[in-house]
Amino acid sequence: MRGIILLKLPEVFPCRIIKRINRFTVRISIGRKVTKASLNNTGRLEELLLYNASGYCLKGRGKLPYRLFAISGEKLASVIDTRMQAEAFEVALARSLIPIFRSYRLARRNIRVGSSIIDYKLEGKNELVVELKSAVLRLNDLGGYPDCPTERGRRQIEDLINYARSGGNSAIFFVTSLEGVRGITPNITADPQLYLLMEKASRAGVRMRGMNILFDPKRRNIILSNPDLPVVF
Repeated sequence: MRGIILLKLPEVFPCRIIKRINRFTVRISIGRKVTKASLNNTGRLEELLLYNASGYCLKGRGKLPYRLFAISGEKLASVIDTRMQAEAFEVALARSLIPIFRSYRLARRNIRVGSSIIDYKLEGKNELVVELKSAVLRLNDLGGYPDCPTERGRRQIEDLINYARSGGNSAIFFVTSLEGVRGITPNITADPQLYLLMEKASRAGVRMRGMNILFDPKRRNIILSNPDLPVVF
């Protein structure tokens, strides 16, 4: 599989999904051992966290022994861990691999914009605030966001619209992790209000693009499959 290596992971533990216990915990099996793994993704992930699905874990750093970060696909695996998605984004940004941000560098994390905390402030030819979103719901050949209603997401987009209308530069950047996708789409079925807000944001000048990353289990690499996906309404 062609792709640019973004992250090389340490020891990885193949696992099987048994059941999602709550938003942050999944029951898994590793070999014959049943145990628990942490999950850094508050989306529903119903199409991925299926019983007996193959997954991949790292050693846990908190109370739980493992951290589930990917679910197997046809050849490669989907990265569902939003912390790892953000790490991959930051590496791609620093290496100027993302066309829309090629002239920018990371200045700060967690910026207040209106009533929201937005993920990044970038500096370059101008100042740009960027909110990162995970889009790992497959909608045919597109990565969909969100997979459930999100009040926080709606509020963030409203604040980015107001920021853009007041003269600021803002962007929503999506990280998908699905083999063969050609773009990103707002999921009108999951959150119709958010869909309308994204249309409104696009008209207001909020930039929107995405990238596709995948996990290669054989080489234990997170690879950049596509750095420049369009957002399709």
